[in-house]
Amino acid sequence: MPKANMRDVAKYANVSVATVSHVINNTRFVAEETRQRVLASIVELGYSPDAMARIFKTGRKNLIGFIVPDIANEFFSTIIEEVEGVIGKENFKLIVSNTKETKSREAENIRVLASGIVDGLIIASTMESYHELEKLIPEGLPMVFIDRALPDCPCDTITISNYQSVYQGVEALILEGHSKIGYITGLPRLSTTAERLSAYRDAMEAYHLPVEEGFVQTGDSMSKSAVLHVDALIGIGCTALVVSNNVMADDVLYYLNEKDIKIGRDIAILGYNDGDRVNYNMRRMHMVRQPTVALGRTAGQQILDRIANVNLPVRHTMLQSTFVKRENIVK
Repeated sequence: MPKANMRDVAKYANVSVATVSHVINNTRFVAEETRQRVLASIVELGYSPDAMARIFKTGRKNLIGFIVPDIANEFFSTIIEEVEGVIGKENFKLIVSNTKETKSREAENIRVLASGIVDGLIIASTMESYHELEKLIPEGLPMVFIDRALPDCPCDTITISNYQSVYQGVEALILEGHSKIGYITGLPRLSTTAERLSAYRDAMEAYHLPVEEGFVQTGDSMSKSAVLHVDALIGIGCTALVVSNNVMADDVLYYLNEKDIKIGRDIAILGYNDGDRVNYNMRRMHMVRQPTVALGRTAGQQILDRIANVNLPVRHTMLQSTFVKRENIVK
């Protein structure tokens, strides 16, 4: 595929080539909405000529990039909103880039944004290691990594511990009398997936319950991936299911409702809910809730702090999720 040029950006953003040039070179006033559209088009098309690093090398842009794996996920959309609220008070704008849990898209988005378009980056990475990214990142670029832990990451990180909440949730299912508990994982390479699966296995082991063949099914953390496994788990006798993120849990609840399988009567569910929305079916499942608002606000403040002073000590912040038993969910 040929590399994008300035004309491609202009066509994609529905502006003139001259307008793209003025945005890049900061040579004339361009309305903020148009400017944002041009910058978003540059990122989407991967336009990054050699000159851009020189053009953007000096001066504050008051722009922060945010690379997310699934913009449709309420977990990330809530974080985006909170980050915008924090950085907006300091007159910063946010450019959001969606990787769709794809390594190549993440690498390309980082390459473009890090070429000088933004003052700093917030990244929820789909990579397995920081070493997959380090060649793409200029020395001294302010960065904050959130949600997913990357081995050997030398940057600020903000993560959420889910181990205790998932363990408590599985334990609650066991104490209700369930011994055949199926588990639908997220994308296997993610640190969040490994932590949650470990909690499930540890809880089953603590109560001397075997994790039989087929009890653990692999999803991809995205919409539609979990429902493929529901029938298989029910078919091997599972009376309870653990679904390891909010997007997949929503899909499972909808699927069960469509099949007239009643949650709480026919099957028990431990799932995630990361927003304020609690519908009829959600009230009948155990939940893990994550502090998305706190994560977003913390990420916004930490990237501002890092932009203001790149020499600050590296900070690793861990927040805690919460297990909510279904009878304690407000109706």
